[in-house]
Amino acid sequence: MRDAVFSMIDAEFDGKSWNGPSFMATLEKLSWQEASDKKTWEGYSAWEIALHCAKCKVTIARDLGKTISGWTYPDEGWFPAPKTASAEAWQSDKALLADIHRTCMEALRGMTDADLEKPMPSWKAPWKDVIAWLLTHDAFHGAQIRSMGLPSLREPAKN
Repeated sequence: MRDAVFSMIDAEFDGKSWNGPSFMATLEKLSWQEASDKKTWEGYSAWEIALHCAKCKVTIARDLGKTISGWTYPDEGWFPAPKTASAEAWQSDKALLADIHRTCMEALRGMTDADLEKPMPSWKAPWKDVIAWLLTHDAFHGAQIRSMGLPSLREPAKN
C-alpha cells in the first residue's frame, strides 16, 4: 500500500494525475511573467505557491535527515517570494522543485513501518498523517494555480 501512495504522490507532482494536470505540468504552462504575477484571485503568485510546496517538502526531507542543496529561501514564512523574477530564475526554481521532490520522496521511501507512527519533529504529527496530507498537497495547489485566472491556464482542458 505504501508504494501505491508514494506512486500517487509522484504522479500528482509530475506524472499522470487523477486530478487534472500534474503540479509540474501546470507550472510548465506558465511564463515567468505569469508565474510571478500577484494580480490573481488570491493575491499570491503561482511562483510563491510553487515555492510553498517545495518548502513543505524541504521541511519533511530535513526532518528525515536529508540535506537540501540549492534551497536558499528563508525558513520563516510559508509562501516565499522568488529572489529574482526572470526566465532563468523560473527555470532554475522549477528544476529545484523537481530535485526537492526527489529528495523528499527518497527520504520517505526509506522509512520503516515503525517510523510511520512516530511524530514528525517539525509538525508533531505522526509521519503516516504527514504522508496522507502530502498525497493531496500538490494536487490542491495545482488546482489553486489553475483557478487563479492566469491567461495560459484559461484554455479548456483536452480530454
